[in-house]
Amino acid sequence: MRNSDKACARKTLKELRGHQVPAEIDDSTDKINGKIQRAEQMRVRMFVIGKRDMDANAVSVRVHGKGNLGAKPRSEATAEILDSIKARTP
Repeated sequence: MRNSDKACARKTLKELRGHQVPAEIDDSTDKINGKIQRAEQMRVRMFVIGKRDMDANAVSVRVHGKGNLGAKPRSEATAEILDSIKARTP
């Protein structure tokens, strides 16, 4: 990861944790496909942030069982996660 990539990832992580969403950055040296497969096995939502995403203040969203949902504004993707957490909470 480049420093600019890390800064954008940290900003997104801080926003998610500010809403008490458990999140982490996978800054391992694995290739992106390996990271995606690992997240799929863990059954977690994943934000992929590429150069185009950073330029558009967006994230590409991947969800277990649904695959790639495409790029969305970061605020919209965060709101969707918060809504899904509320829906699971009794």
